[in-house]
Amino acid sequence: MNKLNTMKFILALFTLIGLFTTPINALERRPIESIPTEELAKETMGMKRNGDSLNIAWYLLPEVYGLPSQPVVLIAVVKGKISPFGVPTFSSEIETQKVLKVTYTNSKGIPRELVPVPKTADISYLVTVLKPLLSKFVGPFGEGMWFFTYKNVDIFGNQIVSPYETGELKIDMDIPDEPSNYEAGELKIDLGIPEEPSNIALINFPLNSLFVPRLCPGGKPAHVSWKYCPWDGTLLPED
Repeated sequence: MNKLNTMKFILALFTLIGLFTTPINALERRPIESIPTEELAKETMGMKRNGDSLNIAWYLLPEVYGLPSQPVVLIAVVKGKISPFGVPTFSSEIETQKVLKVTYTNSKGIPRELVPVPKTADISYLVTVLKPLLSKFVGPFGEGMWFFTYKNVDIFGNQIVSPYETGELKIDMDIPDEPSNYEAGELKIDLGIPEEPSNIALINFPLNSLFVPRLCPGGKPAHVSWKYCPWDGTLLPED
């Protein structure tokens, strides 16, 4: 292996080692008022398109909207279909909840299906405020968005899901697969690349937007999960 390839290999190795190895609790958290909302939205929202179906899942942090810490996980979901003329129709709240499944996998790789629970009084108030705002800014998609809450405290009183700790939230919206056209003569070429399920949105934790970014040489911000800068292997501070 020549010198250049060796360096590329080392940098790639640093990137892999850096993922999910930083002690997250030691890093500085952003004050709530300083969280970049656009970056937060990108990290917490998943959109899935399959044929005429367009579904959206959104993990919301009540604290960002001024609420105290809640014993629930708040999820917003839109299940819609777009007609050939571009007119959307949406599933009702009951229809959406029937096919919704939310699973959290912790840092040890142990999955846990979250249990639906009634909204708290604070969450109910937040929803009454958000619904008209969403309808105003995103039109019918705001009207077709439904909010669901899931128990976020285990039998010992410990928080199950934390956006500050390593884990993954899987939101299964149960989008039906498109009918197969293979019998009509469609040619399918399998390249051995697994396809991402079209009915599942994945939210990865920790959320980078919740932490004050550490900087790599040259001023490039480092992701919260990195231990090393992937560009040159510089060790990042852990506190």
